[in-house]
Amino acid sequence: MTKSANGTMSDPTNQELKDIILSLDKKFETQLLQLDNRIMQLDKKVDVQFAELKGEIQRVEEKVQHVEEKLSGEIQRVDEKLSGEILRIEEKLSSEIKRGYEKLSGEIKLVDERLNGMEKRIGNEEFISRSAFTVLFASAMAGLTKYLFFSSTPGLYSVFQLRTGFIDGVKG
Repeated sequence: MTKSANGTMSDPTNQELKDIILSLDKKFETQLLQLDNRIMQLDKKVDVQFAELKGEIQRVEEKVQHVEEKLSGEIQRVDEKLSGEILRIEEKLSSEIKRGYEKLSGEIKLVDERLNGMEKRIGNEEFISRSAFTVLFASAMAGLTKYLFFSSTPGLYSVFQLRTGFIDGVKG
């Protein structure tokens, strides 16, 4: 667009348009190159940061793996120690149970022998008591019989003889 002598604008010529387009094209190319350079710089920065981040991740993974190995070893050692302790306690309890069982069996046998001895003694005492009672009863009966029928003092037999009139088998 050009200004005419009277101060109005006239239509631009083809050459002017080409020049404008070329200048705009150069500006766009310059801007595109600058934009490409910025994108490349950003891309390089991102690549560098990505590589650094990858390195950090790898170091963290190595540390985690090292900690896992260490923990695995610790866990295995604690497991072995606990297993040993459990076995030791089981053996100790087993031996204690066996000793307790043996002691209890011995005491049961002792109590059983004592009960058998007491049964025999009670059986003997029962026999002796019955025998003594029988002897006492027989003695009492013999004494009563002697007193009533065979004594020199007037007893039941003497009274019977007086009443019936029998004396020494003769009626008098």
